[in-house]
Amino acid sequence: MTDARTTKRKGLLRKPAVQVELDLPPGGGGVEFVEIEPEWWQRRALVVALACALLLLVALTIAARIASHRDRALAATLEDQVRTLTLRAATQVRVVRVTPNPRSWSASADATLAWPEPPELLDLYLPVAFSDFKVFAITIDKVDTGRVFDLQRVSADSNRDLRLTLNSSAFGPGEYRIRLQGYTWRGQRVDAGWVRLVVK
Repeated sequence: MTDARTTKRKGLLRKPAVQVELDLPPGGGGVEFVEIEPEWWQRRALVVALACALLLLVALTIAARIASHRDRALAATLEDQVRTLTLRAATQVRVVRVTPNPRSWSASADATLAWPEPPELLDLYLPVAFSDFKVFAITIDKVDTGRVFDLQRVSADSNRDLRLTLNSSAFGPGEYRIRLQGYTWRGQRVDAGWVRLVVK
């Protein structure tokens, strides 16, 4: 009798589920779609504005980099110019002997010098034994720049050399033309020699 009751209780606990058909709501069961308003950061106008701002920022960055490279190159050029055009103390003496051409300017440079760094005193000897003049004028012009030096009434020494000592920092790289003129007994200047000097 106990076993029959237990079996009956188990049968009641294991009653299978029954699917119930529910009625649909009135109105035919259609689904209504509601359009959701996007947030302010999701709007198309803001996205386009951000893209335009990004493109403008990239363009400004590229322009700034190009300008900075140009400014660096200009600063380096100006630094070289200041270094070459500033008169500085010389540390040693170098003797340079150049024989002037007694007829005219030479087709090529009569002498080529490496621009010294640090600066040097250039002891320039110009032999004038070929000339009958005793007193000379010396003019130095830098090609494409202008007159650098004009010395008047200079006498040759006992070796018949005209001697000049110049600070190399006063002369930047370039071509220099040295013109010698002798003084006549009337005090007139007559061409007596020419020198083309190139400093690199």
